[in-house]
Amino acid sequence: MNSIRLLDLGLIPPLQTQAIYHALAENLTIDSPDTIILCRPSTPYLCLGYHQVFENTFNKDECARRGLPVLRRRLGGGATYLDKNQIFYQCVFHHSRMPAMLKDIYASLLSAPVSVLRGLGLHCELRDTNEIEVDGRRIAGTGGGRIDEACVIVGNILLDFDFESMTSVWNTPSESFRALAEQALRERLVTLNDYRKEISYETLAEMLAEEFSRSLGRPVQLGALTDEEIQSANEVAKELTADSFLSLHKEREEAGALTKLKISARAFIHADEMQLGEFKLYGSFLVSSDLIQEAILESQPANDWSFLQEQLRGAALSKWKEQILFATRSGRSLTSVAAQESAEYAPNARCITDVL
Repeated sequence: MNSIRLLDLGLIPPLQTQAIYHALAENLTIDSPDTIILCRPSTPYLCLGYHQVFENTFNKDECARRGLPVLRRRLGGGATYLDKNQIFYQCVFHHSRMPAMLKDIYASLLSAPVSVLRGLGLHCELRDTNEIEVDGRRIAGTGGGRIDEACVIVGNILLDFDFESMTSVWNTPSESFRALAEQALRERLVTLNDYRKEISYETLAEMLAEEFSRSLGRPVQLGALTDEEIQSANEVAKELTADSFLSLHKEREEAGALTKLKISARAFIHADEMQLGEFKLYGSFLVSSDLIQEAILESQPANDWSFLQEQLRGAALSKWKEQILFATRSGRSLTSVAAQESAEYAPNARCITDVL
């Protein structure tokens, strides 16, 4: 098969790390070479997913205070904090040379970074279509989609991560939500630094190039951007940071801030509220498989809700209001309520803990 062009760009300006693959995708035809880009940003920045509302996702004032530029990519997914401690791999292939199903595209193109991490002695797996995990924790962010004729899959490998910068710029409904999100992020995200893997960008880039060639069964040859591609990327960089593009979906802007935040494929932070007698109750929840793993309850006027926080663990997020009402009216524990509900729906079934 035709060789794949490799653009090993190293350390480049932050906006170029997004603009180049967009430009290549927009201009790709069936006669264009399939291209893999390897790079990392010289300075930090923030990147919005295509469908996100800027004002509901990031705190503009905090972004400006920290000097973090923001751009919007033309691919979906969540907001990300990106810096030089991450190596990016960006695959721009003609759709006719890729599998038809998205899950198969991810499996094909993410095989290389998974193999690289395994080659470093890590227990790495591809989970939930496009989640790269080491020992069950995320070590990469990935995304993909179609841009004109191009199939685009992008991702990174985390050498290290600035948790404080990422969590500080979220536009959260409360500090409890932010604290719970930061706690979950630190628990569910892992980096090469956590495993004491001191490895250079150059070595990782070489390993990735070799694994892409092996996994795709095609030669990978080092190439360079053409003058036309550089000019196109410079124009795209302006588009991705234009106020009109950053304000995309502004008509969907709602009062307030984030009410749901993805931490990993199996961890989400949710915010919700309810009226409980004289109290306005605000809840922040760490949720996995639709079950509450941890809850923080606050209210106006203030009150101590710790007894309910503990009992909400293991409860279905969709029923938290019902269970709060039941517990406060009956004085019974939520765990006993859940057990009774299970018995009512399946009176002849054994306890779930017995089955497991």
